Amino acid sequence: MSTKRLLIVTALLYTALAAAMTYPQVLHLRDGVHDDGDPLLNAWALAWVAHELPVAPRHLFDANIFYPERRTLAFSETLLAPGLAAAPLRWAGLGPILVYNVVFLSGFIVSGMGAALLVRRLTGRADAGIIAGLVFAFLPFRIDHYPHLQLQQTQCLPFALWAFHRLLDSGRIRDGVLFGVFTAAQILSCMYYGLFLVPYFAVVCGSLLVAKRFDDAAKTRATIGAIAIATLITAAVVAPVGRAYLRARAVVGERSAGEVAVGSATLWNYLGPPEANALYGSALNRFADSERRLFPGFVAIALAAAGAIARRRRSTALAYLLGLILAVDVSLGFNGFTYRVLYEHVLPFRGLRIPARMGIFAGFSLAVLAGIGVAWILDRVRTPRASNVVLASVGALLLVEYASRPIDLMIIPTDPLPVYADLLRDVGSGSTATIAEFPATAIDDPTYMYYSTFHWQNLANGYSGFFPPWYGQYVGGLAALPDESAVQQARRRRAGYLVVHGERLRGNRYDDVVNGLDRVSGLTLISQRPAEREGQHGQTSLYRIAY
Repeated sequence: MSTKRLLIVTALLYTALAAAMTYPQVLHLRDGVHDDGDPLLNAWALAWVAHELPVAPRHLFDANIFYPERRTLAFSETLLAPGLAAAPLRWAGLGPILVYNVVFLSGFIVSGMGAALLVRRLTGRADAGIIAGLVFAFLPFRIDHYPHLQLQQTQCLPFALWAFHRLLDSGRIRDGVLFGVFTAAQILSCMYYGLFLVPYFAVVCGSLLVAKRFDDAAKTRATIGAIAIATLITAAVVAPVGRAYLRARAVVGERSAGEVAVGSATLWNYLGPPEANALYGSALNRFADSERRLFPGFVAIALAAAGAIARRRRSTALAYLLGLILAVDVSLGFNGFTYRVLYEHVLPFRGLRIPARMGIFAGFSLAVLAGIGVAWILDRVRTPRASNVVLASVGALLLVEYASRPIDLMIIPTDPLPVYADLLRDVGSGSTATIAEFPATAIDDPTYMYYSTFHWQNLANGYSGFFPPWYGQYVGGLAALPDESAVQQARRRRAGYLVVHGERLRGNRYDDVVNGLDRVSGLTLISQRPAEREGQHGQTSLYRIAY
């Protein structure tokens, strides 16, 4: 099977399977997400990249939250690579939730395509590649992290290693460029995985390089040169993002050892499936902890064991087996060895809270080894019909193990609240204002960020992986509304407008606030609008703040 045909076949197959495995997501691409927390944060991040790149790329990291703080995009995942890839969809007028879901599902589909292509190159068998792609595309880890778009972004990982194997075989500069581009794109897709990529590639690529027997000195020099070019490309592309993260770190700090300890897995967590897993969710629940459900499936483990002992591909299998061992150890965090060394001696690793997320690299290694194992099995099957039976049986068993109960979705409005149109009219064309939104909580702020994709004014509010030091005081001060001191908190953040969301307040709190604000000097009521949405009923008030 040609490369083009393999990519077409796997794209169609994994798209159909993604629709089934994430049902009913396919019915709500325009308006459905897992919840109104991290999914809205990431929908905003994708939209911000598309919005800012064409108009002010130098200020790409100065996103419109936590104003007037700078480099706020780097307070969490920047999603630069997926944001850039999805930008044409935003420019074509697609809504932020639809774009989010396209990128979300691509994490399943394209990751599987890349794993299939990689294993086809390693084994010479497209059928083995398809099984490997199925493992990597639908690992239970992905369902457990359904709200975390960034943790689905593994599309470039298998393509980077596919390019590296080509580089080892050819020594060509072109393959070095591909390796560098795919590696950089993976780092810019998810900084968690970008950091994990460094030790993983050091082990896997280093092992492959050591095992490679070059024909002559010229081939050796060409290969080293291609690797050097790949390194330079990766460094050049990633450096600006690295600087932004380091500067943001000076504001928001780093993760404490206590936080990292909580996010460290145990070996037992590799028996823990997501709660939604249809087959094992209840039976193996005692091994599952929040953010540490790393079960890869018994079928994948059995196939990987077969791949690890395959003689014809011993050096390749050994490299990915070493990568698997490293990935498991890193995922153990402070319960293992490697991560403690990285945390103590490599500064960027102090920004990571959950080492257990390295489990996706363990899953990737298992997928490659499983593909090698399938090839080893099929090489011993004598007839095409028997091969098809083996493939169908293995695929069916994997899907049964990976199947989940229907995903619960939250329906998000596809239009902003009417009050924001009033705000834009009051601000005037070409101007940018700062908004303080009330109530300000971690539950409410992601929704305000999502609404900002329709107006792109600055927000004093925000929600992210890290928060600026002053934000707790701001939130606490704003909670005193309608007291004059709360309005002063908004003024300290240079807010020119205050939006009071009655649809997000309970009981008589909204009436108490707006009645009290009538007596506060320096506030002008601009509009009061109904906020009728599914599950949200009430009124939203917009005030202009005078200085």
